[in-house]
Amino acid sequence: MEPATRCCRAMSSDLQEVRGDHEVDLDKILRTIAEDLLAYFLRRLRPAEDAADCVSETLLVIWRRRTDLPTAEDQRRAWAYGVARHVLMSYRRAGFRREQLATRLREDLATQYNTPDSSHEPATKALATLSLSDREIIELVLWEGLSHIEVAAVLGIRPATARARYSRARHRLERAFLNFQPTDTSR
Repeated sequence: MEPATRCCRAMSSDLQEVRGDHEVDLDKILRTIAEDLLAYFLRRLRPAEDAADCVSETLLVIWRRRTDLPTAEDQRRAWAYGVARHVLMSYRRAGFRREQLATRLREDLATQYNTPDSSHEPATKALATLSLSDREIIELVLWEGLSHIEVAAVLGIRPATARARYSRARHRLERAFLNFQPTDTSR
């Protein structure tokens, strides 16, 4: 079964409408136009999942506005494509806004949360040598500013265990840090 047809069947219990003095079989109309709308969106959007989402949105708008549906078949098709065009434009505007927001967020993150500079290189290298569990507890305490009680809650351990693990990890970090200190060659 085609994806657009499945979408239509999901709505089929509410689709038959009586409008004025004639019956409009909305289920039949949506089944007829769904495959064409999917092709319309597939030619304009990547990935294909986005096209399927737009078809669903278009069919939903048509169903919601079923009282505005033209009575002539050729007018219905053009009207449905008009709805699809509006859905596509809305999708593209939302994508543009998402991209602008992502760019602004990347810029904000770059200025607020600087990556370690070269003066922090020995500490960064020393931290990278620790085991994942040691690195995690050090980062939670030093970078995130969590207390031993909070670290214990995050890790699902007792506070005394968190305190002991942090102490051992800190000592390992100090030893590793000494290995990355620049040697003094002036003497």
